Amino acid sequence: MKRTIKTQVLDRAGTLNRLTSIFVRRQYNIVSLSATPTETEGITNITFIVDVSDESSTETIIKQLEKQVNVISALDITETNLFNRELILIKLGHPTDYKSFEKLIQPYEDQLTILKDVEDHIYLQAFGTHQTIENLLDDLKIYPVTQVSRTGSAGLL
Repeated sequence: MKRTIKTQVLDRAGTLNRLTSIFVRRQYNIVSLSATPTETEGITNITFIVDVSDESSTETIIKQLEKQVNVISALDITETNLFNRELILIKLGHPTDYKSFEKLIQPYEDQLTILKDVEDHIYLQAFGTHQTIENLLDDLKIYPVTQVSRTGSAGLL
Protein backbone atom coordinates (compact mmCIF):
# COMPACT_ATOMS: atom_id res chain seq x y z
CA MET A 1 0.00 0.00 0.00
CA LYS A 2 1.21 3.48 -0.84
CA ARG A 3 1.52 6.05 1.92
CA THR A 4 2.36 9.76 1.72
CA ILE A 5 4.76 10.92 4.41
CA LYS A 6 5.56 14.60 4.81
CA THR A 7 8.59 15.71 6.80
CA GLN A 8 9.82 19.14 7.76
CA VAL A 9 13.58 19.27 8.26
CA LEU A 10 16.43 21.66 8.89
CA ASP A 11 18.19 22.27 5.59
CA ARG A 12 21.55 20.64 6.37
CA ALA A 13 23.96 18.58 4.29
CA GLY A 14 23.32 14.84 4.56
CA THR A 15 19.76 15.10 5.93
CA LEU A 16 18.09 13.64 2.84
CA ASN A 17 20.61 10.79 2.76
CA ARG A 18 19.91 9.91 6.40
CA LEU A 19 16.15 9.96 5.83
CA THR A 20 16.20 7.81 2.69
CA SER A 21 18.46 5.29 4.44
CA ILE A 22 15.63 4.64 6.92
CA PHE A 23 13.49 3.34 4.05
CA VAL A 24 16.37 1.42 2.46
CA ARG A 25 17.27 -0.40 5.70
CA ARG A 26 13.68 -1.63 5.99
CA GLN A 27 13.51 -2.43 2.26
CA TYR A 28 10.62 -0.06 1.55
CA ASN A 29 10.53 1.34 -1.95
CA ILE A 30 10.37 5.13 -2.30
CA VAL A 31 7.95 5.62 -5.20
CA SER A 32 8.23 9.41 -5.24
CA LEU A 33 10.31 12.01 -3.44
CA SER A 34 9.91 15.78 -3.52
CA ALA A 35 11.96 18.31 -1.56
CA THR A 36 11.34 22.04 -1.49
CA PRO A 37 12.39 24.95 0.70
CA THR A 38 9.66 26.49 2.86
CA GLU A 39 8.88 30.16 3.39
CA THR A 40 11.04 29.91 6.53
CA GLU A 41 14.73 30.13 5.65
CA GLY A 42 16.70 27.00 6.50
CA ILE A 43 13.67 24.69 6.62
CA THR A 44 12.73 22.22 3.88
CA ASN A 45 9.63 20.10 3.31
CA ILE A 46 10.29 16.60 2.01
CA THR A 47 7.38 14.49 0.77
CA PHE A 48 7.85 10.75 0.33
CA ILE A 49 5.43 8.34 -1.28
CA VAL A 50 6.38 4.84 -0.17
CA ASP A 51 5.18 1.28 -0.60
CA VAL A 52 4.66 -0.27 2.83
CA SER A 53 3.16 -3.56 3.89
CA ASP A 54 0.77 -2.27 6.59
CA GLU A 55 -0.19 0.59 8.94
CA SER A 56 2.24 -0.46 11.66
CA SER A 57 5.12 -0.18 9.17
CA THR A 58 4.14 3.42 8.50
CA GLU A 59 4.02 4.16 12.23
CA THR A 60 7.49 2.64 12.66
CA ILE A 61 8.88 4.74 9.81
CA ILE A 62 7.36 7.93 11.27
CA LYS A 63 8.92 7.20 14.68
CA GLN A 64 12.31 6.53 13.07
CA LEU A 65 12.12 9.74 11.03
CA GLU A 66 11.20 11.79 14.11
CA LYS A 67 14.32 10.51 15.91
CA GLN A 68 16.63 11.99 13.29
CA VAL A 69 18.65 15.05 14.35
CA ASN A 70 17.49 17.51 11.68
CA VAL A 71 13.83 16.42 11.55
CA ILE A 72 11.32 18.92 12.92
CA SER A 73 8.22 16.82 12.16
CA ALA A 74 7.10 13.72 10.28
CA LEU A 75 3.47 12.95 9.43
CA ASP A 76 1.54 10.36 7.46
CA ILE A 77 -0.74 12.62 5.41
CA THR A 78 -2.24 9.90 3.21
CA GLU A 79 -5.75 10.24 4.62
CA THR A 80 -5.69 14.01 5.29
CA ASN A 81 -3.89 15.08 2.13
CA LEU A 82 -6.15 17.60 0.37
CA PHE A 83 -4.02 18.26 -2.68
CA ASN A 84 -1.46 16.00 -4.30
CA ARG A 85 0.00 16.89 -7.71
CA GLU A 86 2.77 15.88 -10.09
CA LEU A 87 4.28 17.71 -13.04
CA ILE A 88 5.38 16.03 -16.26
CA LEU A 89 7.23 17.29 -19.34
CA ILE A 90 6.79 15.22 -22.50
CA LYS A 91 8.53 15.33 -25.86
CA LEU A 92 6.76 13.38 -28.56
CA GLY A 93 7.03 12.97 -32.28
CA HIS A 94 4.74 15.29 -34.20
CA PRO A 95 1.41 13.54 -34.90
CA THR A 96 0.54 13.03 -38.56
CA ASP A 97 -3.15 13.57 -37.79
CA TYR A 98 -3.15 16.71 -35.67
CA LYS A 99 -6.96 16.81 -35.35
CA SER A 100 -6.94 13.37 -33.70
CA PHE A 101 -4.17 14.53 -31.38
CA GLU A 102 -6.16 17.61 -30.35
CA LYS A 103 -9.19 15.42 -29.68
CA LEU A 104 -7.07 13.03 -27.59
CA ILE A 105 -5.68 15.77 -25.33
CA GLN A 106 -8.98 17.66 -25.04
CA PRO A 107 -9.99 15.99 -21.72
CA TYR A 108 -6.72 17.29 -20.22
CA GLU A 109 -7.06 20.87 -21.54
CA ASP A 110 -7.16 22.45 -18.07
CA GLN A 111 -4.04 20.58 -17.00
CA LEU A 112 -2.01 20.41 -20.21
CA THR A 113 -0.06 23.04 -22.11
CA ILE A 114 1.67 22.73 -25.45
CA LEU A 115 5.00 24.40 -24.70
CA LYS A 116 6.43 24.22 -28.19
CA ASP A 117 5.22 22.82 -31.49
CA VAL A 118 8.03 22.38 -33.99
CA GLU A 119 8.31 20.55 -37.27
CA ASP A 120 9.07 17.08 -35.92
CA HIS A 121 8.23 17.26 -32.17
CA ILE A 122 5.71 18.62 -29.72
CA TYR A 123 6.70 19.56 -26.18
CA LEU A 124 3.97 19.22 -23.55
CA GLN A 125 3.65 20.15 -19.90
CA ALA A 126 0.95 18.65 -17.72
CA PHE A 127 0.10 18.49 -14.04
CA GLY A 128 -2.38 16.53 -12.02
CA THR A 129 -2.83 13.64 -9.66
CA HIS A 130 -0.69 10.56 -10.13
CA GLN A 131 -3.61 8.82 -11.83
CA THR A 132 -4.24 11.73 -14.22
CA ILE A 133 -0.60 11.69 -15.31
CA GLU A 134 -0.71 7.90 -15.76
CA ASN A 135 -3.88 8.21 -17.86
CA LEU A 136 -2.31 10.90 -20.04
CA LEU A 137 0.80 8.78 -20.66
CA ASP A 138 -1.38 5.81 -21.48
CA ASP A 139 -3.40 7.87 -23.98
CA LEU A 140 -0.23 9.20 -25.61
CA LYS A 141 1.17 5.70 -26.25
CA ILE A 142 -0.14 5.83 -29.82
CA TYR A 143 2.42 8.57 -30.52
CA PRO A 144 6.20 8.20 -30.37
CA VAL A 145 7.03 9.59 -26.91
CA THR A 146 10.76 10.28 -27.12
CA GLN A 147 11.42 11.82 -23.72
CA VAL A 148 9.66 12.19 -20.37
CA SER A 149 10.67 14.08 -17.24
CA ARG A 150 8.42 13.73 -14.22
CA THR A 151 8.53 15.34 -10.79
CA GLY A 152 7.79 13.66 -7.55
CA SER A 153 4.43 14.19 -5.95
CA ALA A 154 3.87 17.33 -3.88
CA GLY A 155 1.11 17.43 -1.30
CA LEU A 156 -0.62 19.99 0.89
CA LEU A 157 -2.85 19.59 3.91
